[in-house]
Formats: sequence, C-alpha cells, structure tokens
Amino acid sequence: MKIEEMIAANRADCSGCEACANICPKNAITMTRDAEGFAYPQIDPELCIKCGRCDATCPALNYTKKAVTNLSPAFTAIYDNDKILRNSSSGGAFTALSEIILKEGGVVFGAAYDKLWHVRHDSAKTLDELGKLRSSKYVQSQIGDVYRQAKKFLDSGVKVLFSGTPCHCAALKHFLGKDYENLLTVEVICHGVPSPALWESYIDEVGYAHKITGVNFRSKRNIWGGTGTSYLDIIFADRGHIISANSNNPYGRLFLRNLSLRPSCGSCKFRFPNMQSDLSLGDAWGIKDFAPERFDNRGVSVVFIHTAKGKEFFERANLNPQPVRFAEAVNKNRLFIAPTTFDSRREKFFDELAKSNDWYDVIQKYYAQDSEEIRKDTGKRSGAAFWKSLREILTPIRQQFAQSVLVIASVRNREEQKILANFFDKNLKDSNVFFLQPKGAGQFLCEENFSGFKADLKDAAALTDFVKKYDLKAIFVEKPLKFGKDLASISDWLKSVGLPVRFFAQKTK
Repeated sequence: MKIEEMIAANRADCSGCEACANICPKNAITMTRDAEGFAYPQIDPELCIKCGRCDATCPALNYTKKAVTNLSPAFTAIYDNDKILRNSSSGGAFTALSEIILKEGGVVFGAAYDKLWHVRHDSAKTLDELGKLRSSKYVQSQIGDVYRQAKKFLDSGVKVLFSGTPCHCAALKHFLGKDYENLLTVEVICHGVPSPALWESYIDEVGYAHKITGVNFRSKRNIWGGTGTSYLDIIFADRGHIISANSNNPYGRLFLRNLSLRPSCGSCKFRFPNMQSDLSLGDAWGIKDFAPERFDNRGVSVVFIHTAKGKEFFERANLNPQPVRFAEAVNKNRLFIAPTTFDSRREKFFDELAKSNDWYDVIQKYYAQDSEEIRKDTGKRSGAAFWKSLREILTPIRQQFAQSVLVIASVRNREEQKILANFFDKNLKDSNVFFLQPKGAGQFLCEENFSGFKADLKDAAALTDFVKKYDLKAIFVEKPLKFGKDLASISDWLKSVGLPVRFFAQKTK
C-alpha cells in the first residue's frame, strides 16, 4: 500500500508526522491542512519521481507490533534546581537530560512557539536557548525540515536529543533508517494532539486587541498539585496575564475532553510497548497515592526507560531518581499504554467547524455544552480501554513465572512492604507474588509485586474468585498475623480455600 492509498482508506492511520515530506529528494510532498485543521501529505505528481522512499519511510505503513516481554522500568524524578523546576511542566527531567547533550557540544530539538505563538519544532544549542523548548505545548507541532537537520548533525558526529510525541520519535527513527549512538530520543506521554488551526484561531482571538508576550500551558503560578490539574497562563504586554485551569478555559477544556484531537490519536500505534524512543517523560500524577514521600509541589516527573542508551543518560542526569512500579506509574498516566478515547461529539464538532466562518464561536459553544453526563461517558470508555490494555501487557509477563502465590502479612507502611517484597523475590525467584491487605468491613486489597497492579475485593467470595482467576498455587501467611477485626474472616477463608498454606516469620526491621 502507498501513503495516498492508506489515507484514502483511513485518515486515522496518518499521524501527520512529516517523515514522508522530509525524506522526499524532490520536495514533492507538502503538508496540507484538511477541514479539521490537521496536516496531511499531498504529493505533487509533476515533481514526484516515484522513487518510493516516502512509502518506505512512513512509520504507519511499516509498523510492526512488538511482543511484550518485560515492563519498562519506571522512576519518579526531580531536578535539583528550584528555578528550572518551577519553569518546567513537571519535575524538570527534559532539562536535566538536555543539559548533558548541550554541555557536550550537542543540539536539542523540541516544540517551541514562533512569533505568532504557533507551535513548531526548533533547535537549541545553548542552555539559554533551551528555555523555548521547555514546558508542554498542547498543540500538534509542525516539524518542518527538523528530521533533515537532525540527520546532518548526527552524520557529523554531533550528539542530538530529539523530543516530541511518540509518533514524532517513531518518524525520526524511520527517516534515519538506522540507529545512531549519538542520538537520544525522548518522547512525552501524549494525551493526543489538538488541531493547530484550532489553537491558532483561539490564540488569535484572545490576542486580537492585546500583544501576547508569553503562553504557558503548564503554569505553576498555582503550584503543581500532583492531581492532574494544569493551568493555561497567557501573558500580555499591556494588562498582565490571564490564568485558568485548562478545564476552565475554552481551548483547554476541548483538549482535555478529547474533543479536538487528531483522528490518529484514537488508534495510536506508538504507545507502550510499541514506542520507538529511548525514554518517556510525563508527570507523576497520583504520586500522593503511590509515593507520598516523594511529593513536591514544584513538580515531579515520571520516567520510563526503554533502552540501554536511555538508561545510561537517565543515570547521568541530576534527577534524584526513585523506582516505582509500572502499574502505579501508569494508573494516572493511562494514555501511556492506551489510545485516546474521543468525546462522542467529536465528529459533530469538526463538522460545525468546517461549516463555520467563526471557529472561536464554535469553540465557545462546545465549551459551554460540557456536562457531567458527557464526562462520565468518555471516562467510562477510557477506563475500559486502559484496563484492557493493562491486561494485555501484564498477561504474557505473568505467564513467564513458574507459579503465582498469595502472601498474607501485616504490613504497616511502604517500607515494610518493600522489605517483605525483597524477601519473597529472593526466596521465590520464579514466583509471581500477590500481597493481601484488609481494607476493613470484610473487604481486601490485593497488590501484585512486580507490576503494582491492585485489585479491590469486596468480600471473601471475591478473594476466592481472584485466586482462581490468577491461578494461585500456594498461600504464605505471616505469624503472628495482626489483622484485628479482619483476622477471623481471613482465618475462616484459609480453611476453605483449598490451597496449601505455609507459615513464615519475617522481621521487617
């Protein structure tokens, strides 16, 4: 199949990555916006020499799904520089990695604003220039000829850090056609990319009567709370600034509700485990739940390592890393593993845009239409997609273990659980271990050691079903077991479950 045939059959297969336009030796391909404001390749038949390089380079046409053999190690990370931290989207991981490259004479590529506050990829060769690439831009970035620029640097031996969305990183790898030791690819955990034309319509309206001097989608004027709330701050030369939670301004709400995103985001091919980057960076959303001791109101990054090269650079960065388990890291970063679930009104929204001469008016209309019912519908479908993706990832890894076992122990805090987990990892090397804790009122929480996956169990019957579902072979019970009011129900359950029960005593101090 050729690119034109692919797009004609299903426009959602094209991410607009621009690899084809960059590889064309005759510049016969231009990126042309459709009625939704997204760019797609258009081939000039008079310039095209039918060399086939565009088709051979397209990451969607040459996509190969990866088998899941292990989980990418996950870490929380905080850059030890207050000024940089407060001006970064999350914990400053991008800056810390970029500084390594720049100090060694390299170049960094990433998304930046131009003079009109439109978003395009640009380069930085100094620490001062790096500021324009820092912080998230909730718009699809126009690549231009950046892949060609990166190749020239790489071929001359210069170190390059390329940052972008997962499809951008995949596009660069396909464009280059080989691995470069002097290339580090860093992708953002991507929510999805809104229409550039939509953003341009919004920012032009907002800045119509006032000169804009700054835009920040991830302002920390109201601090980084770790909850997933982000703030859009638009600064004006003549009247200070306006700031609001992205969910409370027209453009941001449409983005967060998955209403304004590119069609390919709903079937993204390059989420875990199929990304082609060395590292993935995002916010450690939900950190108060899985690592409260690491919370910092200036921001915390979550980092996933995919390659040996990524590991080397991450270990060199000034980020004070702490490991976290996979399921904990992705639970509030669900789009790392699952495709975006669109708002059910997406098609209608873009149809109205195409027919309107005033895009800002349509933006305002759909901003006002937001409702709890719509949010619940999107959230329900999004949650189902996440859990389906997580099951598909964890199942083949679980099958690599010789057996699965349940450990019932009195654990007072995370440190004690870590000591206990290390004890079983050492003594049951080929076993997948689940830990059981009471939640009160006859309910339980079962947590998988290697992944961090958690299952809420409403009663002893649900616990029995869990044992059968995950084919548990044995139960290890700590003595003495201090479960208070829940001890009797656990004791009765152990007598009826029908699995071998082994007792152990393990000091956790």
